[in-house]
Amino acid sequence: MSKDQTRPLKGAEERPARSALERRWHLVWLIYVPFYFISWLYRKPGQIEIAASLAGAAAFLVLFVMIWRRRGQPVLWQVAVMFCLGLALSPFNTGWSVYTIYAMSFAARMTSRRMAIRTMVVLEALLIALGPLLHNHGWSAWLSGVIFGAIVGFAGLMQADMERKNQELAVAHEEVRALATTAERERISRDLHDLLGHTLTLVAVKAELAARLVSRDAEAAEREMQAVAAAAREALGEVRTAVVGMRGASLAFELDKARQALAAANVQADISALTTDGHPAQEAVLAMALREAVTNVIRHSNATRCEIRLEPSETSLVLTVADDGVGGKIAEGSGLKGMRARLAAIGGSLKIKSDKRGARLVATAPLEAAS
Repeated sequence: MSKDQTRPLKGAEERPARSALERRWHLVWLIYVPFYFISWLYRKPGQIEIAASLAGAAAFLVLFVMIWRRRGQPVLWQVAVMFCLGLALSPFNTGWSVYTIYAMSFAARMTSRRMAIRTMVVLEALLIALGPLLHNHGWSAWLSGVIFGAIVGFAGLMQADMERKNQELAVAHEEVRALATTAERERISRDLHDLLGHTLTLVAVKAELAARLVSRDAEAAEREMQAVAAAAREALGEVRTAVVGMRGASLAFELDKARQALAAANVQADISALTTDGHPAQEAVLAMALREAVTNVIRHSNATRCEIRLEPSETSLVLTVADDGVGGKIAEGSGLKGMRARLAAIGGSLKIKSDKRGARLVATAPLEAAS
């Protein structure tokens, strides 16, 4: 296995790295915890206050770590305990509202948006209702808890909404990339099927003809084998361009190849084609359709005559391929399905009629789709 095959995808590398960075960034919010202890700079706390404050800080840190391990998405009881922790410490320190503000911030990041809003409203209403009791323990702390709690909480809710939308966009982007990759693989599969199917059919027909000629006309057999070698080299180049998506099929070239392939298979070719200059997109799709149609005539129809018509008009290009073969019910394989897909991509259509008189294929490519 090559190094490229073992290397992780870019998105797979970025997501764990980004997730780890976000989790480390959550730790930055611990910078606000020391605000609880600022009042100790200008007064001496009592022993009970010290014990209660340290116990409260320890409990808060345990809750913070638990939420941090859940990638910043708390559950209801963790938010409720953090909020109650601030209320319980209100008699001891005027910085108690730091914990209620933390509780509002974490409530905004709950998994359910509806639950987050309800929890925030309940906590804010409870804080307002307890205002008369909490005034005795620092009205400025109560006011900051009400005002900043609401601001921080709803700002956190907006940030959580933005993060959810970003995650949804990231998922949608990955889906688009996967669909684009699948579509490109299908395109390459269709092109390779048509390219190799036609070329290998031509090679097989010419090789059989050379085998029949070798005993009675060595020079003719040699010419046929040289044509086989040329077809193989040409197919190699076409496969390369098809894989990188740069193939620009030429109808004139495919008509000439169709004439050669039909002649090699002893099928009389009646070809009538008007000029199609100026419509490269339609020409490329119809060229691939012609290649697949002629391949099917040679392989499956047992026809003695094949009629090919290309009739451009002001609104569309119409390619008709008809044979006098066995006809009957047609089971569409990957070749015809690929032909339909290419025509549908440019707004065109494919009609097939098959009966005892033979098969008739009509491919229409509208000119407006290219503009």
